[in-house]
Parts: sequence; C-alpha cells; structure tokens
Amino acid sequence: MAGNNLSLGIDLGKNHLVLCLLQKTWRGIRLVDYQVKTWAEDFSVEDQLPFLSNFVAQYAVAKDKVFLAIPREKTVIRFLRLPLAAQENLRQVLEYEAPKYVPWEVEEICFDYQMLHRDGQGLSLVVLFSKKREVAHYLALLEKIGLKPHAIQISSVGALNLFLYHAGGNYKNNTVLLDLQGSMAEINFLKEGQWQENFLFTLPAEKKGEKIIQICQMGGVPETELGQTEFYVYGTGAETKSVSSWLDHPSLKYVTPPPRHKIKTRRGESLPPGIYGGVGVPLPGLIKTNYKLNLLAEEKKKKTRQMGKPLFISLVFLTILLTLSWIWGSYRKIQDELQFLRAEVNRKKPEVTAVENLKKEREKIVKDIAEFEKLSSLEARKIDILKELTQILPPTVWIWNLKAAGREIEISGFADSASDLIPLLDRSPLFEKVEFLAPVTKERDRRLGSDKEKERFKIRLYLEKKRL
Repeated sequence: MAGNNLSLGIDLGKNHLVLCLLQKTWRGIRLVDYQVKTWAEDFSVEDQLPFLSNFVAQYAVAKDKVFLAIPREKTVIRFLRLPLAAQENLRQVLEYEAPKYVPWEVEEICFDYQMLHRDGQGLSLVVLFSKKREVAHYLALLEKIGLKPHAIQISSVGALNLFLYHAGGNYKNNTVLLDLQGSMAEINFLKEGQWQENFLFTLPAEKKGEKIIQICQMGGVPETELGQTEFYVYGTGAETKSVSSWLDHPSLKYVTPPPRHKIKTRRGESLPPGIYGGVGVPLPGLIKTNYKLNLLAEEKKKKTRQMGKPLFISLVFLTILLTLSWIWGSYRKIQDELQFLRAEVNRKKPEVTAVENLKKEREKIVKDIAEFEKLSSLEARKIDILKELTQILPPTVWIWNLKAAGREIEISGFADSASDLIPLLDRSPLFEKVEFLAPVTKERDRRLGSDKEKERFKIRLYLEKKRL
C-alpha cells in the first residue's frame, strides 16, 4: 500500500494505546486499520512496543506521516490573554512567562502555542506545556522501533480537529466534547466553533453528572444555557452502558456520540467512540486542520520540516536530468534523421541532375517546335492572303510588294483605278479596315508592249480576328 497518502496516529494514554491508520482517497478519509491495547497499572508503555512494531510493519507509512499523542496527564493547557505588543516576540515572551502558568522551571519546559483571536485589546491564544524529559522519553521509545514522529500533541486536539472536520463550518452556539478514560474525564468547550477552555479532572464515584455540570459552569456555560448545549461523549469510558444513566440530568438534553460519518471504515461499520480522539491524531497528515500544536523542540520541528528538502532537491535534479536526457535524445534523433536525409540527397543527386538536364532539353525541343509551328502557320497564312488577293482583284492589278506582320498587311502595286480596290478588299471575308497608306499617283506602265498610265497605290488592311 502506497505510503504517501497514509497517516499513522499513535495515541498513548496512561493505561491504553490506540493505533489508527488513515488514508486519503478520492472519496474522502478512510480508516484503513486500528488497534486498541489496554493494560493494568503494573505494566508500562515500553511493554507495548512489540505490539506497536507489529502494527507498523504491516504498512509502508512515510516518516513524515507519523503523529504521536502523549498522555494528557503529562501536559498542561492554558488559555491566555496577552497585550498586542507581545505578538512581535511571542515565543520569547511565553518562554519568559512560562513559570507563571506551570509549576516547572524554565529549562524543564517545552511548549507550543496557537493564536485563537486578535482584536484591538489584545491576543487570545492557547498554549500546550509539557516537560522536556517527558517528551524525550516518548521519543526515545519510538526510536527503538525506528519511528520519528512528525508532531507530538494530545488526543483532545485530535478530537477537536476531527469534530470540526465533520462540522464543516456548521457550528452551534455552545458545544462540549467530553472524553471519558476510566476514572478521568476531559472537557473541551467550543463556542461557535472556537476553542474556549479545557479541563482535566477525576470523576467522583457518585454524582458524576453533577460534577460535569459543575465543570461546565466553570468553563463559562451558565446553567440556563445547558439545555441548548450539545454534549458529545467519546473515549473508552463512553462505551459503557452506565454513561447514559449518570448523564441522565434534567439540564443535559443533547447527549450523543460525536459525528463520525465522514470517516469511511473497512466494512461500513460505525466508528467506535473509544478511538475517536486517536482517529483525529493523524488527521493533520492528510488535510488542513484547525489546530496544530506540536511539542517537538523547535530545532526538531525545523529538522522535520526540512526532511523533505533533500527529497525535493533530488526530485528537481532528477526532473532536470530526465528533461535534459529527453532533449539530448530528441536532438540526436533529429541529427541522425538529418544525416540520413543528407546521404539520400547525395545519393540521388546524379539522378536529379540527369532529370534536370532532360527537363532543359525537353524545354528546348518544345521551344523549337513552337517556333517551327509559328513559321509554318505564318507561311500558310501568307499563301491564304495571296490566294484571296488573286481571286478578288482584277487581272489589271499588279502587286509588286506584300508585307504581313501579325494581323497587319501592307500591299503596294499598280491598278487602272486604285479607288476601286478599297471596296473589293473590304467585301472580302478575310480582310477588314482597308485604307490607303499613301496618296495614289499616276505612272506610265513601263512593262514591255504597254504605254498606258497606271495608278500607283499603297494599301493597309487587317486580317479578320476570327481568321487568326
């Protein structure tokens, strides 16, 4: 199973271990597998490492997708109000002020915070404190089986994120999340989807409902609003039948398990309320969650965040290398094809030269034939002209010069009456536009045996267009 869309949550309680493996699919978040292990007081978390190792060995989970929740008893939650001036160096301010909020020395403390609200009067934030040695202890345990968590939080933060994931922005005025773990109980108050307060307390042997109502009033929910407040109960203690009896109080009208329908299970079974907080622990590895509190030391958080940098650089380098390889391969392929084409051109060059020579020779022959046909046509046309002139002109007409250039014809000669020639030539179907080119002159006919005057003429005429 691919590990890039898997996220593992390890919820360590005082006497229980909840393992939840989530997967992000196109249909939403799916609970791939989960295991719950409880133990008696004389056992420790270290005794459960084989159980944890066997579960992890079944799945290829990415190292940056492991989330750890440590026991709530090992932490302290404070909701603080600070002046606006503290925002610029907020972490340094909290480090300096930490002994005011927890009974530990500064060098013992590790913490993380999240801004809840900012207005004109100041900053509202939630701070999660723990001891460095407690966090180091759990990190060392996980390192024994090769696990390095991406974040360390508490299961109540996971429950909040899971609840808000289901709410989808549809928030009620007052909401109470009640986590029952044996004799311990934890309450988280939300007002219009905003985290307001948190209480961890021991449940009394009797009058548990009254104790819960008392804590609610301490958290800012007056008794008059309890009837409109929704109570969502989860945890290993919520699976017992006695819960409904001691929560049967006139002021508590809406008591139900938290919504779980968005988490798909293997066979469609309902998500057990006992693992509700544990299911929310790995949720930040798959989606953007509302609350992100991480007790890892700053340098370890930076290291964790930077774990992906070498991989990212490697992927970028690999992408560039593959791109360059593809470009080089394409270039070599084009060069090979070009070389092949050049060789083909050189091989075909003599044939091309021979074809070009044949083409030139053909063009010369065609030109010679055209000239010959032109000459033949011209000679044939002159014969037709002479024949026509012989037929239409009187025998007394003597033509001593004839020129033909295109349609234009020029004839010179002698006739008894040159003016009679114009209508004769004009009536011919072969000629048109008949006219004298020069004035008619009279000359004596000097041919042998003749002493008669003749009129010398020079006439221009054109062949009919349809005759061409």
